[in-house]
Amino acid sequence: MPLIEKRRDELVYFQFEEFNNYSHIFNHLFSSRIGWDKDKNKMKEQIASIMDIPKENVIDVKQVHGTDIIVVDSDLKDSGDNRQLEGDGLVTNLSKISLITYHADCVPIFFADVSNRVVGLAHSGWKGTLNNISGKMINLMEKHFNSKTKNILIGIGPSIGACCYEVKEDLIQVFTKKYSHFNNIFRVDGGKTFLDLWRVIYLQILDEGIPKENIIAANTCTSCNVDKFYSYRKEKGIDKRMVAAISLI
Repeated sequence: MPLIEKRRDELVYFQFEEFNNYSHIFNHLFSSRIGWDKDKNKMKEQIASIMDIPKENVIDVKQVHGTDIIVVDSDLKDSGDNRQLEGDGLVTNLSKISLITYHADCVPIFFADVSNRVVGLAHSGWKGTLNNISGKMINLMEKHFNSKTKNILIGIGPSIGACCYEVKEDLIQVFTKKYSHFNNIFRVDGGKTFLDLWRVIYLQILDEGIPKENIIAANTCTSCNVDKFYSYRKEKGIDKRMVAAISLI
């Protein structure tokens, strides 16, 4: 089982079991609907407590379903202006900084260069997946931090799966056209077509040269597991979110 369930008091959260082999380098989690506050500021306090860092070191941005990735350096951290920035990815080589993104069906993607000590996080819905935010993160890590693909671990977190993510002709066409070299990215059942975001992301990551053994997929559908997760689609526009978080020790 790629995911393990953990508890801190009333909070239930999840981690990639294989990532915990590097718990001396970085910490990470994906929250649940159990025990977590709806208010983002209070969620930051909960993250800070688990990560054992100051609340002001929990960094988010305004998510816009794009592919912009914000590099969190000392200037950005000290300015306190991150909430004015828009983006769907965050990356840093600073210790004791927790990068966070918010999710309720969109895919959380965790990145960790365990050699150069760099961590990143991406929010990848259908738009971010279509435009390959994963590949952009890998390229940024290579160019900005001199990361090597052999040292980058990637986790594809809980999100809506191909079991539940029904799509219409417009998305079928754009994904088919852009990723004609990818196989098995759709599932057809009873006249309905379902998009497999996990597989598209996995194949994108492979295309960037990441070894397949460095890619861990949760294979956990938020829509199928609304006892533990929120699902925007299943719960018809629910405004509550899970939070993904990653930080260097």
